[in-house]
Amino acid sequence: MFQDFRRAAACVGIAVSAILAGCAGPAPNYAPSIDNVETLKKIQGAPAVKTGVISVAPGLQGGASLQIRANTMTSPVGRNYGDYIAEALRQELELAKLYNPQSGVEISGTLLKNNIDAGGFSSSAGQIEARFVVTANGQVRFDKVKRIEKKWESSFAGAVAIPLAANNYPVMVQSLITALVTDPDFVKAIRN
Repeated sequence: MFQDFRRAAACVGIAVSAILAGCAGPAPNYAPSIDNVETLKKIQGAPAVKTGVISVAPGLQGGASLQIRANTMTSPVGRNYGDYIAEALRQELELAKLYNPQSGVEISGTLLKNNIDAGGFSSSAGQIEARFVVTANGQVRFDKVKRIEKKWESSFAGAVAIPLAANNYPVMVQSLITALVTDPDFVKAIRN
């Protein structure tokens, strides 16, 4: 009887340690936004473009992984969240039939901020900021910083708050791409 109690206590201790230590896992895969794809389709006279590298600003906390309470979330594509955003943008362009890896017009950039704060009792928030650059045959046509912030209802319970935060990350990326593709200067840059 005493040995059974010790085994049960040891199992509980191991489980609690695992929960407190946190887990590492990938962010949800990006799901393209129908609104973004439709916006891109409406750009008349736009040639197909390609996506270049979206680098991560040196020393950026949240560039390679995001801390969501005790959990670490990494990008499911590439090495960092710059790769995640580049892949998301490529998917949107591809669905709009505006993507060509051989194009002389390229969208690249730098991830400047990438954050999720899931520590709130009733709400959480995240921010993404990136500089996007459009070049055509080596000449810069567009160079702007886009920033989004999103808030969502959350919970004190980590079992609820952590998945909510993770699932809101692709939605934040959709909003960042919306901010880019609805900018008239961006439209002009890829159209000419």
